[in-house]
Amino acid sequence: MSSLTKKSLFWDTDTNTIDIIKHKRYIIERILKFGDLEDYRWMCNTYSTKDVKNVILEKRSDLDPKSINFWCHNFGIEESICTKKLLAKTQELFWRR
Repeated sequence: MSSLTKKSLFWDTDTNTIDIIKHKRYIIERILKFGDLEDYRWMCNTYSTKDVKNVILEKRSDLDPKSINFWCHNFGIEESICTKKLLAKTQELFWRR
């Protein structure tokens, strides 16, 4: 539970209002982006591998391409799925919005 009180993960959030079930996607994403080994272990003990994989592959995920690639390999996500996710992250030209 100490991971939920870390200011390095949740600097912009009142940690007293975080619910580990209700805010699952948010917590996992923050740990994947900014967490350390202790946070990673806490996440793996708290959430299923399926939950973590879903966050990695989610369209609205805020993970950068380098992180997506790392976590795809770490969680054994098929390379073709990972590549498709990376290609989908390309930024749209501002004049076509």
